Amino acid sequence: MKKLRKSVLVLVLLISVTVFAHAGGYSQFLNNGFQALFYHSIRIEETFPSLDPIGASIEEFEKAVREGTAVGEAQLMLGMLHQYLGQSMRALHYYSEFAKAYPEEEWVYSLIGDLYADMGRNDLALESYQNAVAESEFARAYLGIGKLAYEQGDYEQAREALDKALVDTPEFLEARVALGKTLYKMEEYDEAIEVLEIAQLQNPRSSEIHYYLALSYEASGRHEQANHAFERVSELTAP
Repeated sequence: MKKLRKSVLVLVLLISVTVFAHAGGYSQFLNNGFQALFYHSIRIEETFPSLDPIGASIEEFEKAVREGTAVGEAQLMLGMLHQYLGQSMRALHYYSEFAKAYPEEEWVYSLIGDLYADMGRNDLALESYQNAVAESEFARAYLGIGKLAYEQGDYEQAREALDKALVDTPEFLEARVALGKTLYKMEEYDEAIEVLEIAQLQNPRSSEIHYYLALSYEASGRHEQANHAFERVSELTAP
């Protein structure tokens, strides 16, 4: 959950910076919400504990929705912020409202899928991910489909979805790691090693990558490399 919330925050802040730079003056409430998020990004509440920039940003985006100006942007931000706070049902409400208002923005179904997956509703998660990729090659949706298939032991389907996630986004680390783990489960050890070695270059401090590399090296008979990888796991996980 912490990992999910961290990625959501990164996404929120990236969108905030982009939209805030172009928001102009068409909605003062929207601008105020983005500014409050900027203050959160610099951790102003650590210096002034009485301030609540996340709460302030939510309040401003809600005002934008009530005002009827920039409603879509405000709904999207409210969904992301509530997801970041772990308030899945409220996040789902705002994402769904955004999806209804902007049916052409099919990528939002990937965010909805992540929410359902986090809630354990794998059937609805899969349906949402499929909606996200119905009209476009959206990498995160394919990642979601791949992870669900992996959890269900359908490694062939997982591999197919994760391959698609990496076609247009080869730098997508999470998809690459998931593909490496899937190939290991399929006993395609040489392919798993090839995929995970690239992932290791992207994030050399990931204990998970080193662990599955170690398992793959060991299974393929490359014991010296396996021992080295296991040692690296111990180093990275040491307190």
